[in-house]
Amino acid sequence: MNTTTKTQNDMPMAILSAVIMWALVFLGLYSANILKKPENYEMCDTGGPAAWALYYFYFSAIGGGIGAVYETYLILIGKPYVEETIPWVPKTRGYFAGCIFTVGTVFDCFMVFATSEADFLNRIVFGISIIGAFMAPGMFMAPGTATRKAAIFWNGGSTVLSMVIILKTGTAFGGAKTTYYLALNKASSSIGAILTPPEGGLQNNIQYHMLRLIANFLVIQGYINATDESSCFPQEAGAKISDKLAPTLVAAAAAGWVTMLSVTSGSSSKAKSPSIDVLLGDVKRDYSTVKASEAINP
Repeated sequence: MNTTTKTQNDMPMAILSAVIMWALVFLGLYSANILKKPENYEMCDTGGPAAWALYYFYFSAIGGGIGAVYETYLILIGKPYVEETIPWVPKTRGYFAGCIFTVGTVFDCFMVFATSEADFLNRIVFGISIIGAFMAPGMFMAPGTATRKAAIFWNGGSTVLSMVIILKTGTAFGGAKTTYYLALNKASSSIGAILTPPEGGLQNNIQYHMLRLIANFLVIQGYINATDESSCFPQEAGAKISDKLAPTLVAAAAAGWVTMLSVTSGSSSKAKSPSIDVLLGDVKRDYSTVKASEAINP
């Protein structure tokens, strides 16, 4: 199959992928707009929507926006889903995916443990946020590297664990409906990450983000259902979190970037440097060649 034919065959699928990405952007912004309507928070003392809930939908919209703009650009220049066209863009998408997984897990913590004591809620939110911020840079690294594998393991493991806790504990508000909405959200995300990882090609990318679209729809439905029972629980839970979270996350993210880049750089150097066995083998071959030449030409 020549390049022109392959491009023609990929174009409809690439357009579908871009449409799904734009749908993720729309759903993220639409969900955030619901939270920002005054009637959804004006009865609370905080004077605004809960930041932890807004962050999830904003990160989803930003992550989807990067993909939507890039995939649309590739279509317009006649390179449908040729991701390596601008190498740093797929890496940036991977990094935001890592951030979204962590923000999603923190979202679950608030939905499940909103009524817990402030000390416990701070410990669990800080713990997940710090590990997530540290691991997210691993998703920026090339596929197959140890750092990326570690980040994928953390994202997948935390997602599955979150689903188990949601089903076992239930959500603080919203009853069985919200519990099942959030559990199905995690199941959808897990299935997508395991069976159709987006780096596996165009078809995988479409399937993965379709599942993400379904997952995000389930999240906003679960959140609305929970706030119908307790309108101000998001703000009340958010008020329990220490102001030190933001600077702690900056430090964790910085440490993550330094560590991931160092490990990846070290691995690359080892891969490029010949081992001592290889060097000795070259010496032995050269010596054997010289001796054979001397035997032929004494």
